[in-house]
Amino acid sequence: MVRDEAGDERFFVERSRVRPRGGRRSLARAAALAAHLGIDRSALARTGPPVLTVVGSKGKGTAATYASAALASSGLRAGTLTSPGLRSNRERIRVDGSPIPAPAYAGLVDRVAETATAVAARLPDDGYLSPTGLFTLAAARHFIDTGCDVWVLEAGMGGAGDEVSLFNARAVTVCPIFAEHIGILGETVAEIAREKLGVITVRTAFVVGVEQSHAEVRALIDGRMHCPVLAADSFHALDAAWPPGLSAANARAGVSAALRLIDSVGWARPSDATLRASLQSVRLPGRLSVHRHEDATWVVDAAVDRAGAGAALRWTDRTVGNPGTVLVSLPDGKDVSGVFEVLRSLSPVALRTAAPHLTYGESPAGSPSLTELATGSLAGPVLALGSTSFISDLLELLDVDTSTAYSAPSRELTFQHSMAVHSRS
Repeated sequence: MVRDEAGDERFFVERSRVRPRGGRRSLARAAALAAHLGIDRSALARTGPPVLTVVGSKGKGTAATYASAALASSGLRAGTLTSPGLRSNRERIRVDGSPIPAPAYAGLVDRVAETATAVAARLPDDGYLSPTGLFTLAAARHFIDTGCDVWVLEAGMGGAGDEVSLFNARAVTVCPIFAEHIGILGETVAEIAREKLGVITVRTAFVVGVEQSHAEVRALIDGRMHCPVLAADSFHALDAAWPPGLSAANARAGVSAALRLIDSVGWARPSDATLRASLQSVRLPGRLSVHRHEDATWVVDAAVDRAGAGAALRWTDRTVGNPGTVLVSLPDGKDVSGVFEVLRSLSPVALRTAAPHLTYGESPAGSPSLTELATGSLAGPVLALGSTSFISDLLELLDVDTSTAYSAPSRELTFQHSMAVHSRS
């Protein structure tokens, strides 16, 4: 489980108190709090940094990270919001690929939490401040304070109902959308897609999307958009820069959106060599990442549906060999039956996490937690698949460095950065 730091458990207080009584997250409450934090959304919409928002059911973190690396390669200071963190909540908020430093994070958490408490009675009383929303406002405040030239915002599970929608998206990347969070975002794939695509507004200049497997999603994207909908570039010359498996399509979509965003603002694109170097520096722990632990090779991937599990299994077989052990941890709301069907011949071991917001009623009864396994006795290679909460536990167990998402070039004196600052002054 992701470690709480600097008292950021305070971001979860309102949800814990209000949601059990039937309350819902409130965008109006978050928007009002933004003003008290000195976040002028109107000014940002007029003259602030351009925003690239990433939505979808899977692959958002990959798209956001690769988009940020591409923007950084052109000399821009990129602020990136992703969710959740892998081993630390500080990883949700990055500038130039690095998480917000601990001292700055402590001060930021205090500012957001104390302001929320002080003005609580003056905020709209139609729901609660969601934890994800508070992290989003904290990120916005930090990006302003550090002078970011461009923002990359990964939506949580939704879109229109997510706090990233408080910030106008100049560009949107749409990752695969499928039947996830049924009953929360909607009852059908079309309803889920409509919610996620709600971040696209009249201020959005263009959309870059991956190929969608559901006809309902394709119809919504093709028929309801008021701005150009573009396919991701192939980038034949940059093939060595892409991640393995299904992540490659999301990475290409993120980079395509980033480069087109650069064009739309009138900035200069990076050279192919600079772009390639930046993309090759990207690290994505938990996306078909390979690790050694107690003399065994582990492949860790955040696959949560049938297609993802099948792709991870094929890649593992080709790369490190047929898995000797398969671990799976999928909470309710994921494609539990589909994943276990794909892996059935390998007798996957079902696990659960201690995350209090997750339930495992669709998984085999009596599933243990990762800490109850004798990991040193597992037959290798070990293929471990599951939700981000489970991946977080695994990366902690394997002691994987999750701090740096990519290596950004020095940009304090670059022409591109000076032009970005000048264009907003």
